[in-house]
Amino acid sequence: MALKVLMAPLRYVQGPDALLQMGEQLLVLGIKNPLILASPSAKKAVGSTIGKGLDAVGISYGFIDFGGHCTWKEIERVKDACLQGNHDAIISCGGGKTLDTGRCAATGPAMNVEKTPPQVFPRFGAGVACINVPTVAATDASTSAVSLVYTEKGTLEATMVFPTNPTMVLVDTAVIAKSPVRLLVAGMGDALATFFEADMTYRTSSISVQTRAQSTRTAQALARLCFDILMDYGVQAKAEAEAQVPGPGIEAVAEANVLLSGLGFESGGLCACHAVGHAFLHIPEYFKGAPPFHGELVAFGTLNQLVMESRKPDFLDKIFGFCKAVGLPTTFAELTLANLTDEALETVALVASRDILMQSMTGARRERDEQGRFYDHLEIVNALKATDAYGRAFGGRNRCT
Repeated sequence: MALKVLMAPLRYVQGPDALLQMGEQLLVLGIKNPLILASPSAKKAVGSTIGKGLDAVGISYGFIDFGGHCTWKEIERVKDACLQGNHDAIISCGGGKTLDTGRCAATGPAMNVEKTPPQVFPRFGAGVACINVPTVAATDASTSAVSLVYTEKGTLEATMVFPTNPTMVLVDTAVIAKSPVRLLVAGMGDALATFFEADMTYRTSSISVQTRAQSTRTAQALARLCFDILMDYGVQAKAEAEAQVPGPGIEAVAEANVLLSGLGFESGGLCACHAVGHAFLHIPEYFKGAPPFHGELVAFGTLNQLVMESRKPDFLDKIFGFCKAVGLPTTFAELTLANLTDEALETVALVASRDILMQSMTGARRERDEQGRFYDHLEIVNALKATDAYGRAFGGRNRCT
């Protein structure tokens, strides 16, 4: 029988005003001198609350501002600040890129799985505890033992995998409720992929890039629960976010976006949803302004995977309807792509076909072909066009049940 692995953070804390308990939670973990990495918006939103909580229990700390992008240079800067301040943890507050940077800077060993064979770093970060405080529920990055590293121009450069998950993830849903609605919805897009990717990986007996092993039934159940919560509470959560109220919808969807999606993708596996979503970043010149958020790209990648799987129209209607109802993109136009050419689509498809995540798809090769592909990129091109066509034809049928 094949080896199966489940990964998870040591501690997960969620609820309205959970940040007020930060000091007590750190004491339980034996942390006495953390470095707090925060984006400017996160520092404004939660910095004073965290500071008061730590002061109340006598924990010393330092602050460092996040530079804006998870790059090699930024990781090294934060790592050096941690070591120079003799800190025993890095608390990362903000969105996905802030958390990715803090996780890289805190880890000990690391491995870049974008390289074949993987590039191993025996000592990559400072080797201290990693504490993640997402101030938005835009991705499932905060619970995982993986970080995405980008170039200065914003192109994905490395996928860093670590031996352990964060020591603690703390989600204050009162903060999440006040974050931009679009970010919560983007998190739903990232979470939407979880079940379909975990299910495909399981059905093809593939391995998770993060665990280097097959999925447990527990991971499959968590991925399915993630999907069910989105279908049940997604529209409600968006309404609560628009009213800035941390109600039951936000509580449920925050858990789906952050915890369940994180556990599901990491221990369940990834495939075309993320491979295609990442690949769109290789045609930045076709976006009107800044590219969409990660979860928005992954949501379109999820629809693309379902088309590749030849799912029945009634099921496609359910998923396209959910995306329409909460505001996730279902067409190239909704991705803000303009003047898109066949050549550009072939670029996206070729990049996706060479992504190691495509190994998990039905019909994929286990080894690269002479063009470095795991999958026929022309099939991906056709699926991209078919997804856009279905999204345009779907129109206003906001049916998600």
